Amino acid sequence: MGLGIREPSGSSHVPGTVKLYESDPARLDATLEESGLTFARRLKKSKEGEITLVPQPSESPNDPLNWPPWKKDLTFLTICFATAVGCTVGPALAPVHVDLMVEFHTSYTTIANLTGYQFFATGVAGLLCEVMTRFWGRRPIYLLSIGFLFAGALWNAIVKSGDTGGLLGGRVLQGIGLGAFETLVVTSIGDMYFVHERGKRIAFYNLLFFGTSYFTPILAGYISAKYGWRTQFKIMTGFFTAALIMTFLLCPEHAFVRDRKFETDLVSEDSSATNVNVDEGKEKIKATPVERKKTFLQELKVYNGRFSTDGFLKLLVAPFPAMFYPAAIWVFLLQGTFVTWGIGVSIVIAQIFAVPPYNFNPTQMGYIYAAPTIGALVAYILCLLTYDRFCLYLTKRNNFTYEPEFRIFLVIPVLITGIPGLIAYGYATTTPGLHWIVPSILYGMLTFAVVMACIATYSYILDAHRDLSVELMVAVLLLKNFFSWGSTFYLSDWLAKWGARKVFLTLGLIQAGICIGSVVVYVYGKVWRAMMARVKLLERLGLRPEKMKM
Repeated sequence: MGLGIREPSGSSHVPGTVKLYESDPARLDATLEESGLTFARRLKKSKEGEITLVPQPSESPNDPLNWPPWKKDLTFLTICFATAVGCTVGPALAPVHVDLMVEFHTSYTTIANLTGYQFFATGVAGLLCEVMTRFWGRRPIYLLSIGFLFAGALWNAIVKSGDTGGLLGGRVLQGIGLGAFETLVVTSIGDMYFVHERGKRIAFYNLLFFGTSYFTPILAGYISAKYGWRTQFKIMTGFFTAALIMTFLLCPEHAFVRDRKFETDLVSEDSSATNVNVDEGKEKIKATPVERKKTFLQELKVYNGRFSTDGFLKLLVAPFPAMFYPAAIWVFLLQGTFVTWGIGVSIVIAQIFAVPPYNFNPTQMGYIYAAPTIGALVAYILCLLTYDRFCLYLTKRNNFTYEPEFRIFLVIPVLITGIPGLIAYGYATTTPGLHWIVPSILYGMLTFAVVMACIATYSYILDAHRDLSVELMVAVLLLKNFFSWGSTFYLSDWLAKWGARKVFLTLGLIQAGICIGSVVVYVYGKVWRAMMARVKLLERLGLRPEKMKM
C-alpha cells in the first residue's frame, strides 16, 4: 500500500499505473520482474534519460508524440486561443441581466435561463463531438465548432429588441460551438504530451477557460455601458474569424492510431501487451515501408480519413454507461458541483448588486469579477510551479511508480479556499455597509478552488483512463452541464426564498462533504481502476471504441 493507496488483490498491474524512473536500476529490475513488466527495461526515455516516456512514441514521424516541442506547443496554444475566445460568450451577458430584462420585457429567471440553455446545448454538442472525433479526428471538429461560435455571436450582435427567441437561438448556437472545447482539449493534451508533461498544460487550459470566463464580465460591463451590449458580440465575431484562420493553419490533425504495444499506461495483467517484446516490435515496424513525414500543405487537409471502425449509434451511447465509472462519478461530484455553484454566483450577482444598498450599473457589476480573475491566475501559477513536480516527487517516494491518485492531493487547497469562500460569500453579501470588494475577494477564493478542482479532475481522468478519456469527459460534461442547466431554473428563486446566507451555507456544507470524501477516492482509486479493467463494462456492452488497425 504505497503512500496510502490500497493495492488491488490478485492484480499484478493496473492501467494508469506506470514506471517513470530508472534512477535505481537494480531496484527497478527487481520490481519489473515481480510485476511482469520486464519489457519496460527497453522503453524510450526523456532527453535527460531519467523519465520513462508514457505512452511510448511509435516509429512514425507523424506520431504527435514525436513532434518537436515547438510544434506541439504551437498546436496546443492555437487550441487554447480558440478556447479562450469561445469562453467569452457565456459570461458576456452577466453584467446586463437587469438591462435585458427591461429591453426584452421578460422576467429575471427567463434571462438567467438563457445561460442554462447554453449549458444544455454544450452538453448535447459534447456528446456529438465525441462521436465525430472518433470518426474524423480532432481537427475538423475544432474548425466546425468555431464556425458555430461565430454564427451564434453574429446572431446575438444583430438580434432585435424584444426578440427573446432570437437571443436564445444565438445562445444555443454558442453552446453548440463550446462543446468541443469542453470535451476535446484535455484529450488533445493526451494525444501530444507524455504523462509527466500534462499537468501544467491542463492547468494552462483551465486558466484560459475559467480566467477568460471571469475576466469577460469586466470588459463586458464597460463595453455594454458605453457602446451597448450587442457591441461585444460584434467584437467576438472578429476574434472567432482569427481563431478559425489560426486553427486552419496551425492546428494539424493530432489524433493518431498507435499500436497498442506503445500504450504502456493502458496495459493490464490480462493484456497481451504486457508480454510484448519492444525490440521485436521495432524490428517488425522497420520491416514495413518507411512512412514519410507529412508536409505543411498535407497537414492543412481538414479530413484525414477515419480513425474508428465503430458505428454512429455505438459511439453515441458509449458515454452513458461511462457515467458509472467511479472516476466519472467523483469528477462530477467535485468539479461539476463546484463549477455549478460558481456559475450560480454569477447568475445571482445582479439580484444582489443591482438593487439597494449597492445599485450597481453594468460597469460596476463587471468590477466584481476582478478578484475571481486573479484567483484563476494564482491557481494556474501555483500549479505551474508545483503540480507536476509534486507528482514526480511522490512517484520517487512510491518506488518510482506513478499513480493517477497523486493528482487528488490538489483537493486540499480546494477545501481550504473554496469552502470558506462559498460560505462567507453568503454572509458578506447580506452584511449592511460592507464594501463590495469583500464578496469579490470571496468569489475569487471560490474561483481559485474551481480551477484547482478542474485541474485535479481532468488530470485524473486523463491519467487513469486515457483510452476512454473522450467518453469519460463527455459523460462528465453531460452530468455537469445538465446539472448546471437545471440549476438556472431554481437558484435565483431559491436565493429569493431562503436568502443568501442560508443558500451559500448549504452549498458550502455540501461541497465540504464532497472534498472530504475525496480521501476515499485516493485510497481506493487504484482498486476501482483494477475492478473496471476486469469488469470491462463498455466491452461487455459492446460499446468500447475501437481504433482502425495499423
